[in-house]
Amino acid sequence: MPLMKTNPQGESGTAAGGHQPRTGPSSAGRIRRLRFVLGILCALLMMAAAVLVYADLRRDYRHGIYRCADGRMLEEPAVPDSLLIDKTAETIAALHHDHPEISQYMMLVPSASYVQSGYLPQGAEIRNQAADLSSVRAKTSPAAEWIDLLEIFREHNGEKLYYATDIWLTGWGSRYAARAALEAMNAERPAGRDICYLLSDSFRGNLGKEETLLRKLTNSRTERLEIYVPEKEAVYYRVDGTTGEWYGSLYDASALDGSYQYDVFFGGERACTEIHTTAVNGEVLLVFGDRTADSIVPMLVSSFEKIIYVHPEKYTGKLSGLLKKHRPTKILYLYGANSFLRDGMLQRVLAR
Repeated sequence: MPLMKTNPQGESGTAAGGHQPRTGPSSAGRIRRLRFVLGILCALLMMAAAVLVYADLRRDYRHGIYRCADGRMLEEPAVPDSLLIDKTAETIAALHHDHPEISQYMMLVPSASYVQSGYLPQGAEIRNQAADLSSVRAKTSPAAEWIDLLEIFREHNGEKLYYATDIWLTGWGSRYAARAALEAMNAERPAGRDICYLLSDSFRGNLGKEETLLRKLTNSRTERLEIYVPEKEAVYYRVDGTTGEWYGSLYDASALDGSYQYDVFFGGERACTEIHTTAVNGEVLLVFGDRTADSIVPMLVSSFEKIIYVHPEKYTGKLSGLLKKHRPTKILYLYGANSFLRDGMLQRVLAR
């Protein structure tokens, strides 16, 4: 009986056909090499992340937003669309011709970056928005009386007129704007003082999305969301012009638990809102505006019997229907300057 040859490594190491198995690097060596490669990759990733964070910190302008030294975010003044402005001015003039009995007013809220340019990064040069607003004024007059907020805001530019993380006016800034509008429209202001209510101390606006990576990762800035209410405010209710739902308040507290707390005003952007009040004076105000007006319109309710607040961007109806149904005595165009200078929706709604 022939003897069987045995592989020194045991049965599992027997080579087919009598060939010896190939030997390679030990598993311990492979692990060491893998760890070395992973270490190099991690170091490179950390270096790349550090470079990105540093570069992001050094960048004081991004997507049309200036990052200021105190953490404030400012949107640069917009370049006007002259063609759209001309068309809007023509429709306002046509409305004045057809309905001279309706007084029209225009109030554009200047951009924070122009009013409070002292916060801008050193060397930043921005567009002269005062010249752009003067051009709009010339085109829309005399059909619409101009309400000059720029001069008022310049007098108070050291105060907190705008949010540091959004383009909207604070409660304090909205108070100045509302007073200017009421004075220009010869509307009676409610007696007594204005009472401040804190809605949230954790408001963070949309401009916060343009904060530096480091600030986002460490300490995102939050602000106080406040409103001012006349001590002797008229009783009112509002109706959603689209759904017909009735509400006992201009504010939606549930928005304070949502992702964007500014939606507390009217529960977010609405196509049309009707506000009925106990101020029996026969005055009906029709407001066309963007969301800049959300925080200003509530301060006007005590001075008008009814306010119709329309967002042209959402509204699909026509001016003729609004005039026939509500018979306004006054019309107020209330926009943020940047929004109005590029707006194409207002003239669509005003068109005959």
